[in-house]
Amino acid sequence: MKCEANMIERLTRALVVCVLVMWGVYAYVRGLIHEEPAPALHGVGLAVAVLTAVMFSLLGTGIWVVRRDGDRWRRIGIGLLLGAMAAAMALYALAPHAGGGFFFCMAGLWVLLMRLPLPWGLTVSGVTIASIGVLGEAFRSGGADLGLMSAFMGLTLGAVASRHGIAAQEAARRAEAANAVLAERSHLAREIHDILAHSLSAQIVHLEGARLLLARDGDRVQALDRVERARNLARSGLDETRRALATLRGEVPEPKEVIAELAEEFYASTGRPCDVEVTGQPRELTPQAGLAVVRTAQEALTNVRKHAPGARARVTLRYLADKVELEVTDSGGTEAVVQLGGGGYGLVGMRERAELIDGTLVTGPEGKGFRVSLRVPA
Repeated sequence: MKCEANMIERLTRALVVCVLVMWGVYAYVRGLIHEEPAPALHGVGLAVAVLTAVMFSLLGTGIWVVRRDGDRWRRIGIGLLLGAMAAAMALYALAPHAGGGFFFCMAGLWVLLMRLPLPWGLTVSGVTIASIGVLGEAFRSGGADLGLMSAFMGLTLGAVASRHGIAAQEAARRAEAANAVLAERSHLAREIHDILAHSLSAQIVHLEGARLLLARDGDRVQALDRVERARNLARSGLDETRRALATLRGEVPEPKEVIAELAEEFYASTGRPCDVEVTGQPRELTPQAGLAVVRTAQEALTNVRKHAPGARARVTLRYLADKVELEVTDSGGTEAVVQLGGGGYGLVGMRERAELIDGTLVTGPEGKGFRVSLRVPA
């Protein structure tokens, strides 16, 4: 829903810009034709036509090139925009009453003010405003065009304010990212606590049962089974703790590999199978998307062990064209639920992690069991 809203907003903005540009070009060409000197194939009219074509070509190409990645393209784009400004000044000297195309160069000046270091951008703006005044006094019958100069001054102030706003937004994003990292680390710390509490508590139960069986000269097969269960729980808890610590260090392995390990741990700790299905063409995910998939799968399977003992589990990972889907389902618990240790962040943490990267999380009952479905862009 959010992606669709952003797309509609971008299309609306593009449509408005196109309409304004087309109307501006029409108004400028219409005014230029009815002014003296008008574009022609000889004399001053030819110079007006050539300068108009050069200005629009440099302006359009410069705005397109400067947006490309890389310092080299950025420098080329800035050079083209400066050339467009120079062509507009020459055109203004020849046809001052038509505005000389300076209105269109406002777009170029805005880009320069946003791309150049602020002192250099203000210098270009100052030179442009001064040139409008000097050329107006020299070639325009009414003197300097104060309205055009004021428009460029307002444009400059708006660009400076926009730069400060972007800087503030970037600082806010960095702060939000830092808070997200701290929240994730807090979540991991709490989860490590839960893993150890669950694992150690369950081990104590099994080992105590084995001790009683041996003390009463009970069935040694049952005692051995309990010891093996305690060993498997210890191994599973250690693996989960290592994985949580690796995530804390920023090491995010491939989701399909982690899910296979989680399925093995689920079987080792519960004795119940966990089926895994991967569809689509596996590919490398962004760290944020990979982490969301891994943490959601781990949290969902942990919840099955805690809240649906005796249940079978199934994990499906789907690689789609522009997103990845994870689905974790269980068949419903068949044993009494015993709470061992405190609860983690659970569904709230999974949903918050998905929303941070424009993903969605859907949870709810499915048959006798429960379903967790994650979808993230990738």
